[in-house]
Amino acid sequence: MRLNYPSSCSTIRLFAAIAVLFLVGCASPSVSENQCRAGDWESVGFRDGTSGLASTRILAHQEACGEFGIYPDRVTYLAGWDDGNSQFCTADNGFKMGKRGARNSGVCPSRDFPGFADAYADGREIYEAGRTVRSLENQLTAAENRLQSIKQEIVGATTAQLQTGLSAEERLRLVVVLESLIEERGEVKESIPVLEDELFRSKAHFDQVNARYTVASRY
Repeated sequence: MRLNYPSSCSTIRLFAAIAVLFLVGCASPSVSENQCRAGDWESVGFRDGTSGLASTRILAHQEACGEFGIYPDRVTYLAGWDDGNSQFCTADNGFKMGKRGARNSGVCPSRDFPGFADAYADGREIYEAGRTVRSLENQLTAAENRLQSIKQEIVGATTAQLQTGLSAEERLRLVVVLESLIEERGEVKESIPVLEDELFRSKAHFDQVNARYTVASRY
């Protein structure tokens, strides 16, 4: 008798579905049973709004409370959420979120909260400028560390060539390795001044951007 096994794609989809169900089952409920029974949906909506959550969060509350036969009051929830969302979508908060690189979840559309959107963009500019500086610093450190490693590897390859009893093949391999290291050393040496120059200019740009918004005191 021939057995029919699921294809690899079907198996993957099956495991993926099981994993999703497992995660959903293990996830903490959005509200507790006491909160469900309290029925203060305006406060729950306000909390979600001030936390930057979307109004669709009510669906999670509906699922959590549905186990107890309780369902959120949508109108009351949305009234609280609107108040909380208005407090979340301020220019000051937008600037702080952009500056620390937080994701803009879209709960503050620019058509309704232009101040938030503009401030977020300003803060994000500072964040991106700082991220460029950090990236270049990491690249420069890596290049300097690699240069030191190459020096040690060159010494090792040169010393190995002095050993007696090496075959012609082994000597040729060491020559190739040494030539490759010397070539890489040259490339790394050339890259360091370039990185230093880019880092200098990036730091200057970061200082300018940071000072621009600090002096303006817009938020």
